[in-house]
Amino acid sequence: MLAELVDYAVRRYHRAMHRRVAASFAAFGERSAIRLPLEALTEPDRIEIGSDVSIRAHARLEAVRAEPGADAGRVRIGDDVQIEGYFSVAAAESVTIGDGVLIGSNVAIRDHDHGIAPDTHRARQPLVCGPVEIGDFAWLGQNVVVLKGVTIGKNAVVGANAVVTRSVAEGAIVAGVPARQIGWIDGRPYDT
Repeated sequence: MLAELVDYAVRRYHRAMHRRVAASFAAFGERSAIRLPLEALTEPDRIEIGSDVSIRAHARLEAVRAEPGADAGRVRIGDDVQIEGYFSVAAAESVTIGDGVLIGSNVAIRDHDHGIAPDTHRARQPLVCGPVEIGDFAWLGQNVVVLKGVTIGKNAVVGANAVVTRSVAEGAIVAGVPARQIGWIDGRPYDT
Protein backbone atom coordinates (compact mmCIF):
# COMPACT_ATOMS: atom_id res chain seq x y z
CA MET A 1 0.00 0.00 0.00
CA LEU A 2 2.78 2.45 0.90
CA ALA A 3 4.64 1.65 -2.32
CA GLU A 4 1.49 2.42 -4.35
CA LEU A 5 1.09 5.79 -2.60
CA VAL A 6 4.73 6.69 -3.22
CA ASP A 7 4.42 5.66 -6.89
CA TYR A 8 1.24 7.76 -7.23
CA ALA A 9 2.93 10.79 -5.63
CA VAL A 10 6.00 10.45 -7.86
CA ARG A 11 3.85 10.24 -11.02
CA ARG A 12 1.88 13.36 -9.98
CA TYR A 13 5.12 15.22 -9.28
CA HIS A 14 6.55 14.32 -12.70
CA ARG A 15 3.34 15.36 -14.48
CA ALA A 16 3.32 18.71 -12.65
CA MET A 17 7.01 19.32 -13.46
CA HIS A 18 6.40 18.39 -17.10
CA ARG A 19 3.51 20.88 -17.38
CA ARG A 20 5.65 23.59 -15.79
CA VAL A 21 8.61 22.96 -18.12
CA ALA A 22 6.36 22.70 -21.23
CA ALA A 23 4.67 26.02 -20.46
CA SER A 24 8.02 27.85 -20.66
CA PHE A 25 8.62 26.99 -24.36
CA ALA A 26 7.65 29.17 -27.35
CA ALA A 27 5.63 26.15 -28.54
CA PHE A 28 5.19 22.67 -27.10
CA GLY A 29 3.05 20.31 -29.17
CA GLU A 30 0.49 17.78 -28.06
CA ARG A 31 1.73 14.42 -26.80
CA SER A 32 5.31 15.68 -26.64
CA ALA A 33 7.49 14.82 -23.67
CA ILE A 34 10.89 15.71 -22.30
CA ARG A 35 12.16 13.23 -19.75
CA LEU A 36 13.68 14.82 -16.68
CA PRO A 37 16.24 15.72 -15.62
CA LEU A 38 17.21 18.37 -18.13
CA GLU A 39 20.92 19.19 -18.00
CA ALA A 40 20.33 22.72 -19.36
CA LEU A 41 17.43 24.80 -20.65
CA THR A 42 18.40 28.29 -21.84
CA GLU A 43 15.91 30.85 -23.22
CA PRO A 44 13.04 28.32 -23.64
CA ASP A 45 10.84 31.08 -25.11
CA ARG A 46 13.11 30.80 -28.22
CA ILE A 47 12.61 27.01 -28.51
CA GLU A 48 9.69 25.40 -30.38
CA ILE A 49 8.82 21.73 -30.06
CA GLY A 50 6.25 20.09 -32.35
CA SER A 51 3.71 17.36 -31.60
CA ASP A 52 4.55 13.75 -30.74
CA VAL A 53 8.17 14.61 -29.87
CA SER A 54 10.06 12.45 -27.39
CA ILE A 55 13.28 13.77 -25.84
CA ARG A 56 14.97 11.43 -23.37
CA ALA A 57 16.64 12.48 -20.11
CA HIS A 58 19.74 14.64 -19.69
CA ALA A 59 19.13 16.85 -22.74
CA ARG A 60 20.64 20.32 -23.17
CA LEU A 61 18.35 22.70 -25.09
CA GLU A 62 19.97 26.11 -25.46
CA ALA A 63 19.23 29.31 -27.34
CA VAL A 64 22.30 31.51 -26.88
CA ARG A 65 23.43 34.99 -27.93
CA ALA A 66 26.16 35.48 -30.53
CA GLU A 67 27.32 38.56 -28.61
CA PRO A 68 26.05 40.62 -25.67
CA GLY A 69 22.85 42.46 -26.50
CA ALA A 70 22.00 40.28 -29.52
CA ASP A 71 18.81 38.25 -29.71
CA ALA A 72 19.18 34.62 -28.72
CA GLY A 73 19.04 32.05 -31.50
CA ARG A 74 16.06 29.83 -32.29
CA VAL A 75 15.63 26.08 -32.04
CA ARG A 76 12.73 24.46 -33.91
CA ILE A 77 11.97 20.76 -33.58
CA GLY A 78 9.30 19.36 -35.93
CA ASP A 79 6.61 16.75 -35.34
CA ASP A 80 7.15 13.05 -34.58
CA VAL A 81 10.83 13.47 -33.67
CA GLN A 82 12.51 10.86 -31.45
CA ILE A 83 15.62 11.99 -29.56
CA GLU A 84 17.65 9.72 -27.29
CA GLY A 85 19.37 10.74 -24.04
CA TYR A 86 22.18 13.23 -23.54
CA PHE A 87 21.17 15.19 -26.67
CA SER A 88 22.64 18.69 -26.88
CA VAL A 89 21.55 21.53 -29.17
CA ALA A 90 22.68 25.17 -29.04
CA ALA A 91 21.59 27.90 -31.45
CA ALA A 92 22.99 31.42 -31.67
CA GLU A 93 21.21 31.89 -35.03
CA SER A 94 18.95 28.92 -35.84
CA VAL A 95 18.76 25.14 -35.67
CA THR A 96 15.79 23.53 -37.43
CA ILE A 97 15.03 19.83 -37.08
CA GLY A 98 12.40 18.54 -39.51
CA ASP A 99 9.55 16.08 -39.04
CA GLY A 100 10.10 12.39 -38.36
CA VAL A 101 13.79 12.76 -37.50
CA LEU A 102 15.56 10.11 -35.40
CA ILE A 103 18.47 11.25 -33.23
CA GLY A 104 20.67 8.83 -31.29
CA SER A 105 22.13 9.36 -27.84
CA ASN A 106 24.96 11.83 -27.18
CA VAL A 107 24.30 13.81 -30.38
CA ALA A 108 25.48 17.45 -30.37
CA ILE A 109 24.24 20.12 -32.81
CA ARG A 110 25.78 23.62 -32.86
CA ASP A 111 25.16 26.50 -35.25
CA HIS A 112 28.18 28.46 -34.01
CA ASP A 113 31.87 28.42 -33.10
CA HIS A 114 33.89 30.79 -30.96
CA GLY A 115 35.95 33.38 -32.80
CA ILE A 116 39.65 32.71 -33.27
CA ALA A 117 41.26 36.17 -33.09
CA PRO A 118 44.74 35.94 -31.56
CA ASP A 119 45.45 37.29 -28.08
CA THR A 120 41.77 37.36 -27.07
CA HIS A 121 40.17 34.75 -24.84
CA ARG A 122 37.86 32.56 -26.95
CA ALA A 123 34.95 32.97 -24.55
CA ARG A 124 35.08 36.77 -25.00
CA GLN A 125 34.93 36.74 -28.79
CA PRO A 126 31.69 37.04 -30.75
CA LEU A 127 30.37 33.72 -31.99
CA VAL A 128 30.69 32.83 -35.69
CA CYS A 129 27.26 31.52 -36.76
CA GLY A 130 25.67 29.60 -39.62
CA PRO A 131 22.16 28.11 -39.52
CA VAL A 132 21.74 24.34 -39.28
CA GLU A 133 18.88 22.41 -40.92
CA ILE A 134 18.11 18.73 -40.46
CA GLY A 135 15.68 17.51 -43.16
CA ASP A 136 12.56 15.43 -42.62
CA PHE A 137 13.11 11.74 -41.82
CA ALA A 138 16.87 12.10 -41.40
CA TRP A 139 18.60 9.73 -39.00
CA LEU A 140 21.57 10.81 -36.88
CA GLY A 141 23.34 7.91 -35.18
CA GLN A 142 24.87 7.85 -31.72
CA ASN A 143 27.59 10.40 -30.88
CA VAL A 144 27.13 12.44 -34.08
CA VAL A 145 28.32 16.06 -34.04
CA VAL A 146 26.74 18.56 -36.48
CA LEU A 147 28.57 21.88 -36.90
CA LYS A 148 27.56 25.36 -38.07
CA GLY A 149 26.24 26.06 -41.56
CA VAL A 150 25.30 22.45 -42.31
CA THR A 151 22.13 21.24 -44.03
CA ILE A 152 21.37 17.54 -43.75
CA GLY A 153 18.97 16.56 -46.53
CA LYS A 154 15.68 14.74 -46.27
CA ASN A 155 16.04 10.98 -45.56
CA ALA A 156 19.81 11.26 -45.08
CA VAL A 157 21.58 8.90 -42.66
CA VAL A 158 24.56 10.01 -40.58
CA GLY A 159 26.58 7.10 -39.15
CA ALA A 160 27.54 6.84 -35.49
CA ASN A 161 30.46 8.99 -34.32
CA ALA A 162 30.47 11.14 -37.49
CA VAL A 163 31.42 14.82 -37.39
CA VAL A 164 29.38 16.67 -40.01
CA THR A 165 31.26 19.75 -41.23
CA ARG A 166 29.54 20.25 -44.59
CA SER A 167 26.09 19.72 -46.04
CA VAL A 168 24.70 16.25 -46.78
CA ALA A 169 22.60 15.50 -49.88
CA GLU A 170 19.04 14.22 -49.66
CA GLY A 171 19.07 10.43 -49.26
CA ALA A 172 22.83 10.22 -48.74
CA ILE A 173 24.57 8.00 -46.19
CA VAL A 174 27.60 9.63 -44.56
CA ALA A 175 30.10 8.49 -41.94
CA GLY A 176 33.51 9.35 -40.54
CA VAL A 177 35.50 12.30 -39.26
CA PRO A 178 34.94 14.51 -41.10
CA ALA A 179 31.78 12.90 -42.46
CA ARG A 180 32.01 11.75 -46.09
CA GLN A 181 29.39 10.15 -48.27
CA ILE A 182 29.60 6.34 -48.39
CA GLY A 183 26.33 5.48 -50.15
CA TRP A 184 22.66 6.19 -50.87
CA ILE A 185 19.69 4.95 -48.85
CA ASP A 186 18.04 3.57 -52.01
CA GLY A 187 21.06 1.33 -52.67
CA ARG A 188 22.14 2.91 -55.97
CA PRO A 189 25.88 2.71 -56.60
CA TYR A 190 28.02 5.42 -55.12
CA ASP A 191 31.38 6.19 -56.67
CA THR A 192 33.85 7.81 -54.30
